[in-house]
Amino acid sequence: MRTLRLIGTFYKSYLIASSIITISCMQLIYMGGINIISVLFWFKLITLGIIVYYINSYKKNEFYYYQSLGLSKLFLWFSTILIDVSLFVISLTAMLQIK
Repeated sequence: MRTLRLIGTFYKSYLIASSIITISCMQLIYMGGINIISVLFWFKLITLGIIVYYINSYKKNEFYYYQSLGLSKLFLWFSTILIDVSLFVISLTAMLQIK
């Protein structure tokens, strides 16, 4: 339970930027249809990389906090990206079902 809370705390720093990108991708898929899914996938991956780089450089001292609580930087990023990609796929699938 503590690990989930820590992952949630870390994900909060990532949530706003990721949500903006996911919502814009949902809008684009609503307007363009399934034909642009590959472009949106690469757009999401590239922006994900930019966000990861930014957070790694901006919040590098916060990683010591998580490390002292037993969570590695790799585990934090893996779980955060897994959650984000899952939400992205679910959102786009729902948008395709609506359209």
